[in-house]
Amino acid sequence: MQRHTPFGYRIIDGKAEIMPETAKVVRAVFQEYLTGIATRQIAKNLTEQGVLNASHKLSWNHGSVGKILENRKYTGDEFYPPLIDTEIFEQVQCRREEQVKKLGRYVQPNSFRNQTLLGGKLYCGVCGQPYRRYVEQSDKPGENIKWKCKHYIKEKRVCCRNIFLTDAVIENAFVSIINRIIAEPDTLERKNRIKPPLPCPGYEKLTLQIQTALETGQYKAEEIKRLAFDRAREQYRSAIINDTDYQTDKLRIAVSGREVQAKLEEKLFQQTVRKIMVHPEGKLQFELRNGLILDISISEIQQKGENTPCKQ
Repeated sequence: MQRHTPFGYRIIDGKAEIMPETAKVVRAVFQEYLTGIATRQIAKNLTEQGVLNASHKLSWNHGSVGKILENRKYTGDEFYPPLIDTEIFEQVQCRREEQVKKLGRYVQPNSFRNQTLLGGKLYCGVCGQPYRRYVEQSDKPGENIKWKCKHYIKEKRVCCRNIFLTDAVIENAFVSIINRIIAEPDTLERKNRIKPPLPCPGYEKLTLQIQTALETGQYKAEEIKRLAFDRAREQYRSAIINDTDYQTDKLRIAVSGREVQAKLEEKLFQQTVRKIMVHPEGKLQFELRNGLILDISISEIQQKGENTPCKQ
């Protein structure tokens, strides 16, 4: 299910489309940043110009501008059409790195921005927090990188005791999952169960206001238009977009004609996996982009003579 749509896009019939008005804002943000304008100043300008942010609020800051500048989806992927030229996007990333160094904010190897393609995909099955990639001090190269729950250590205390993982375990787990699909493509089929819409207090409140105004006859045309617009916005914000069939077709295309995989292919990983849940009993739960969930136990990987998870 597609829930979070980047600023500048909208979802129509399960497909992402560029919204001309907000896309214009996104392009302006990239261009202004390349001319040397700081993110804080860009945010100030947007607020003064009355531009609404992704939450439909007149509130911009350097963080929200930074998220736009770092969102690679704007260059286009299997779901989103390109909104920003790749060359411009890369120029912006170079300038941001230069600014980080200029301000003395050197990127640490364990920082969120320095994660690999697995970053943002792994989540803890115990507390729900994301997994982070930590480089620990070690004299033996290749043995000092572990994935741990973000809340493994919180306020200098061990809080979450979920298992640690190595890159090799995660990558080999994906290879096993994708080979399962390549061998049996029908695995991708799943019942398309549309969840009932969640309650939307804002929508219901605005509906009541409109009905009351119409029934009493005490309203102005402009006020009704404003209420109707606000109600439509609330409905859109709370909507769950069902794009299962579309995503299943994309998955079939991604695996079609492929031979058995021997190692993780980055593009195929990005095309197929939405997230991975890590469970303490040694099970990895892969959620594919069409919502299908496939499990694999780390013991299966061990039986093939592959790397094992790290114990705490």
